[in-house]
Amino acid sequence: MSTINGITGVNNIGNDGHAGEQRAASPEPGVDFSSVIADAMKDGLTRMTVTAGADTSGMPGGFMPFNMGSQGIEEMMIAAASSGQVDDAQMALFMLCMMMQSGQGGDYSMIMQMMATMLTHIQGDKKSLRDSVMSSGYDPYVLDTIDWNVFATAQGYSGTALAITPTEAWRPAIPAIKSDEGNRSPGLYNAVISQFRVERAERYRPFRNDATYCNIFMWDVTSARGAEIPHYTDPATGEPRYYPNVSGAKSMTAKEIDKWLKTFGEDYGWREVDARTAQMHANEGKPAVTSGGSLDHVQVVCPSKNGQFDPVRGVTVAQAGSRVTSYAYISTIYGADSLSKVTYWIHD
Repeated sequence: MSTINGITGVNNIGNDGHAGEQRAASPEPGVDFSSVIADAMKDGLTRMTVTAGADTSGMPGGFMPFNMGSQGIEEMMIAAASSGQVDDAQMALFMLCMMMQSGQGGDYSMIMQMMATMLTHIQGDKKSLRDSVMSSGYDPYVLDTIDWNVFATAQGYSGTALAITPTEAWRPAIPAIKSDEGNRSPGLYNAVISQFRVERAERYRPFRNDATYCNIFMWDVTSARGAEIPHYTDPATGEPRYYPNVSGAKSMTAKEIDKWLKTFGEDYGWREVDARTAQMHANEGKPAVTSGGSLDHVQVVCPSKNGQFDPVRGVTVAQAGSRVTSYAYISTIYGADSLSKVTYWIHD
């Protein structure tokens, strides 16, 4: 049994370190919202060790990521809001920044939605509050996402919404814009690609840590499109594995993605086609990618600006790698000899 600034709760944490049920009673007047969040974080967070058995593409040995017990913190935040006392909104937002920057890969949409509602009841200068948070020095993608969701600054899904893209490539990105098989269009496809800001994001910067990140960009985009080409797979079965449960998993390079598509792709909705079919599929807003095989490179096929396929210049692509671009013809990436080695894959 614990008491947090007037909120009495029950925290059941088992021997494995996972948080159990947490119930919040009615708060007393004068709740300090920032302290509620801080204590809920402390009580609800779980440390989960990623073992040395996983190939995690540069993950520090013994890294122990946080995994928030979201149900407990949501209940506490609702209870704090119901008291009518949201005393330290700036600190609460800074704490949200800290949680998001930890790179858990969780869904913070509920928390941001509640914060946005709470801020409507705060008296005072909301512009100064926003300015202080936006200049706080946290990851720009964290701040952009809070700006869009909490302060409602950005507009629609026309490319202004931004994904959270952790610098560490082994951590999953958190897309702000998603699509699935029931929601496809060229505009939405372009918005999904744009949110990752491939030409500016540190996540994809060429030769950072002496590596390139075409495979990570493909993972990010296809995951946001509901057609994941995974970064982590079971080495025996090819089954996708999901962070942080990646003990013993393989992290796939571009060459391994090529093998995965040819061996397991059909099991996960991917099929090989020619270049024209791939371009027209993307022009309909449906996922399409290229794989260079021995060239050790993969790309996302994006809708062409004229809605056509150019048989001379080839498909239009977005890619990370030694060159990062959100739009280019594939013939500007590969020479003629190399281009003949590229295969094309689509997902309905």
